[in-house]
Amino acid sequence: MIPKPATETTGLKSVPWVCLGFFLAYLLIHLTLQHDELERQQEMADWYQQSGLFELEWENYISWLRISGQISKAESLTKARADGDRVTVFRAMAFDPAFEAENQLRGDQYWDYQQMATWREMRDTFRQRAGDLPVVKAGLNPSAPRPSTYLTWHFLHENLWILLVALLVAAPFAWPVENELGPRKTAVLWIVTGVVSGLIYVAFLSSQYRPLTGSTPMAAGLIGMYLGLFGLRKLDFLWFDPRQKKVRSIALPAAVLAPLFFILPVYETLAGGSAAHVWVAQIGALLAGAGLVHLARQADVRGAEQQVDETDDSERLLRQKLTSAWASMSAMAFRDAEQQFEAAMQMDPRQFLPLTGLYHIRKLKPESEAFQQTARQLLEADISDAGELRQQFNIYRDYVKRTEGEEHIPLEIRVRLIANFSKLGEHKEADRLASLIEKQGERHPMLGKSLTLLAQALANSNQARSNHLKMLAIRLAEESA
Repeated sequence: MIPKPATETTGLKSVPWVCLGFFLAYLLIHLTLQHDELERQQEMADWYQQSGLFELEWENYISWLRISGQISKAESLTKARADGDRVTVFRAMAFDPAFEAENQLRGDQYWDYQQMATWREMRDTFRQRAGDLPVVKAGLNPSAPRPSTYLTWHFLHENLWILLVALLVAAPFAWPVENELGPRKTAVLWIVTGVVSGLIYVAFLSSQYRPLTGSTPMAAGLIGMYLGLFGLRKLDFLWFDPRQKKVRSIALPAAVLAPLFFILPVYETLAGGSAAHVWVAQIGALLAGAGLVHLARQADVRGAEQQVDETDDSERLLRQKLTSAWASMSAMAFRDAEQQFEAAMQMDPRQFLPLTGLYHIRKLKPESEAFQQTARQLLEADISDAGELRQQFNIYRDYVKRTEGEEHIPLEIRVRLIANFSKLGEHKEADRLASLIEKQGERHPMLGKSLTLLAQALANSNQARSNHLKMLAIRLAEESA
């Protein structure tokens, strides 16, 4: 059973590409940078044994674990050594920075001078050899975390099974989360969830050497985002009905999928991981995902409220400017009115009303460049409101009377006016513009569309002209193809 995406988007656009992209990156890194990591660790373990470093450190390490209260870990490592599991013992001992610091500080209490010098020399050699291992470079070590590892730890995996389990658990949540948040916000929250869960992990286990890797905490973080977004809200879930052999949908609370979270720590525990540190990482990621989504939603709400307030303020100021401008015109204070209209245009250049005011002021000097520019802006305005279309038509007729006619109006504007006048029902003026363009043999990419609109408008009143315009539009389309 999976949530049905709450979007009309279908096909490849509905796929949660960001979530899948992260898992693809995890897979590529595991198959390339980590493809031989187990073999390299085994080689390091062999060197650790053969160099004598293991025998030098073993008794000290077990004693140190017991003294520091890690008795269960000491017993499990003693048993692992007895069972011949050298890699487990190697991973615990060789990479533990707290134990190395302890030896640096108090090693001379149980080693003589020569042994201490030998230990330091072998430790330096080991550090150089181990520094190339991905888990050492990019894993999050809570006892000695490096800033970059808060970003990189979840890109590493001990084996493919952990990656596969994380992907299968995350998949049902990926669609609704990414469809709700969008790709960009999903990517940001994914990375930030990894950082925050890493900080939680380090805060709880700072005294222990338990490097964090793997994407199961990120799957838990995705579940947290899902619960933070939907909670108990009812969603449509898709499920397969074996009796009718078809997919059906049912409305259930979104949290019905929440128990899938428990697959993650249970799997890690049964697979031999450390239950304590897995629970800390995954619960931290779950809480981080839910909390970050909540904060992101609050930021969206504040942003929307601020945008509404800003829009309200700008609209109020715009109305004040227009009211003052029309009042100045009524008082014959044309200079003041022009300044007010220009100020309104600077606030929102898309506004049509300030342009009409400027036209009526500047038409007193029809020979001026300002008048010509204002007229062109009015006639090429992208408008659809019936009232604004009517004002544009009246201004067009006034402009043609005051100038040399419509021939000098740029072709692009005449093509737009044909479409606008056809929508307005002013077929005569639209057809006159079309006839002029046809007579002069002019061409424009949008001319065919405008002629089609005029042909449809003339279909009931002048069928012959309508058919002619349709044929002309088809010919223009063929010429441009």
